[in-house]
Amino acid sequence: MKILISGHNGFVGKHLLRKLKCKEHDYDIEFLTRADFESVDHLISKISPNDIIFHFAGVNRDINEEEVFKKNNQINDLLCLALDKVQFNGKLLFTSSIQEESGTLYGNAKKNARLKFIEQSNKLDYLFYGLVTPNIFGPFGKPNYNSFIATFSSMIIDGKKPIVEDDKKVSLIYIGDFIDEIIKILDKNNSVDIASRIVSDYSVSDILKKLNEFSDIYIKKGNIPNLDSYFNLCLFNSFVSYIDFKNFYPKKYKSFEDDRGLFAELMRTFSQGQTSYSITKKGEIRGNHFHTRKVERFSVIKGKAKIQLREVISDEKIEFLLDGSSPSYVDMPIWYTHNIENIGDEDLITIFWINEHYQEDASDTYLENV
Repeated sequence: MKILISGHNGFVGKHLLRKLKCKEHDYDIEFLTRADFESVDHLISKISPNDIIFHFAGVNRDINEEEVFKKNNQINDLLCLALDKVQFNGKLLFTSSIQEESGTLYGNAKKNARLKFIEQSNKLDYLFYGLVTPNIFGPFGKPNYNSFIATFSSMIIDGKKPIVEDDKKVSLIYIGDFIDEIIKILDKNNSVDIASRIVSDYSVSDILKKLNEFSDIYIKKGNIPNLDSYFNLCLFNSFVSYIDFKNFYPKKYKSFEDDRGLFAELMRTFSQGQTSYSITKKGEIRGNHFHTRKVERFSVIKGKAKIQLREVISDEKIEFLLDGSSPSYVDMPIWYTHNIENIGDEDLITIFWINEHYQEDASDTYLENV
């Protein structure tokens, strides 16, 4: 089975690639690139009749609405033509937008394409999944492009103050829930439903209030906010993805020393969680795995440690050196595989905190070397 992805370098496309790394299946994955959309012959050379196509390629912003309309039509018309020529009878998933009914040229282009694919799928007898999606948010979204949440988060972390100009109710879906829904098409002929159970409605000012609270509690004070609601957890994981990790960590604990020794408060949490500790021998490494939802903190209180992080679809590594003589911590962002190594001569003692109790059958732990 071959999977084709258009827009694989975009927000949704990259999250699909991350999720596929969690699946215990060796998929044959290829990309429909910008160059492939320059001619129908290029597309035909990539597409086989029985492929599964995730079609995310599109243009959200350009010099004006007319260009947005024109470029989206070109992309979708060319794919339609290619599918006709190969007599496609596989599966095609296309993401449209609730802006279909907004009267904008972008919304019109999305609606036109979805209706064309419906008509074509009936003629060629392929399975078509045309999703009219609410506002999708999540980690790594592009500010001023993908979501106002990405824009607000980036601004707040950069020390700027977002202003709400239109405080309307917004329907939101977390990227993780969206991806979980669309990958159902990989198994048999499952239906895909963007149901109300995975869509939340908030006003723009409500979201901004939550993001400012994250900043006050987490960025400024190093504490963990209340993450007991699923939406708050998703929003928090989105927010922290805009931190410049290289320069933000490690964070040193405030410690107090006297004749008796040293005292340091490790953390305050407004959320449930679980605390563990490990003793790691000289030269040994722990970890080499990643999480998709967990908030996790590594606190080094004795010994010398090297912590490495790498976003799972990137080759770039981030490295931190921590010394227990000056206790400090690093938080592990989701979708970053990570490890910790004892680089000292004595035992390394690390305190681990995560925001949920460990469950063997839902550990949210995926093995991958940094």
